[in-house]
Amino acid sequence: MNRAADHTSPERPSADKPPADKPSADNTSAEQLLCLAAVLGYRTRGIGELLREGVEPHRFSDSHARLSPAVLAALDKPPRERARLGERLYAALQVCGASFLPITSPRFPESLRCTPDPPPWLFVRGDSDCLSAAQIAVVGSRRASHAGLQLAETLSARLAAGGYGICSGLALGIDGAAHRGALLEGATVAVLGTGINEIYPARHRELAARILERGCLVSELPPGTAAHRGQFPRRNRIISGLAEATVIVEAALPSGSLHTAAAALEQGRDVFVLPWSVLHSGGAGCLYLLRDGATPLTNLDELDEHFPRLAGGGSEGLADDGQAEQLLTLIGDGNLGLSALLDASGLPMPGLLALLGRL
Repeated sequence: MNRAADHTSPERPSADKPPADKPSADNTSAEQLLCLAAVLGYRTRGIGELLREGVEPHRFSDSHARLSPAVLAALDKPPRERARLGERLYAALQVCGASFLPITSPRFPESLRCTPDPPPWLFVRGDSDCLSAAQIAVVGSRRASHAGLQLAETLSARLAAGGYGICSGLALGIDGAAHRGALLEGATVAVLGTGINEIYPARHRELAARILERGCLVSELPPGTAAHRGQFPRRNRIISGLAEATVIVEAALPSGSLHTAAAALEQGRDVFVLPWSVLHSGGAGCLYLLRDGATPLTNLDELDEHFPRLAGGGSEGLADDGQAEQLLTLIGDGNLGLSALLDASGLPMPGLLALLGRL
């Protein structure tokens, strides 16, 4: 799984989304954490837990038993060099139009904050509000069958139409089909195993551009971080951590999707699996997960049983603030398209889709 990276075209950040997102109740500023991110690069293991516990960066060395020698060596850089690297990272974020979302920020997704070894920060391109919507992770094999691709796209479209965001890894095969299905009906989040300005594989550059229009790209790795096989298993814990549940559509043995399933189980999240024939080697990983207790999805109608928004069983009421009545009035007896309804209602896309799904 040796991966090569590809640059996307530069994109300027919008005025209302600065690259540095200030935390509201923390003694460590976003600027300090940006410098820390520049110093550490991909060496993030253990840092998120320390920040979540309120440990300030200058006290990290006191927790040396929890950090690797490489991390400790990076933390030992002098303040002037940290500041210089931080300024360079800030400039790179400006060029690619990305925002910086540390774990100390109130806008950091809570579902991810509470996981074991959470990312200490996220770099985000696109609509970061998508991260606060209910997410379902849909992942699977890069060398998927035609049936697997169709299932991933159909399943993701149905979940997205019900108000769920679809989270996946922008890889070939099932991941790409999941993103495409979600875009038919709603929003999607792509978690990268590269820097936020790198798109791998190169053939998914157009798909990534479409995701930026109705979702977001996310990475814990700073701009310029090229693809490396060791980074993708770490990426998988973010995919499952953002989601309420993970659906494995098709997976062989071995498979990176099994890493995502393992991360989901460690995080206390449900894992659903589509069963495959014992004669289909591309589905052997699914059978392995079913043997170990994953929940089978034997047909798409079962989605309503497991995902309450699809059956109108969401926790929010239909008309607590009059939004449902307003939406029905806007729809009327006419043929109002989704784009027109989005403009007329003033609702964010995830909220509009969730409301439509419940109605």
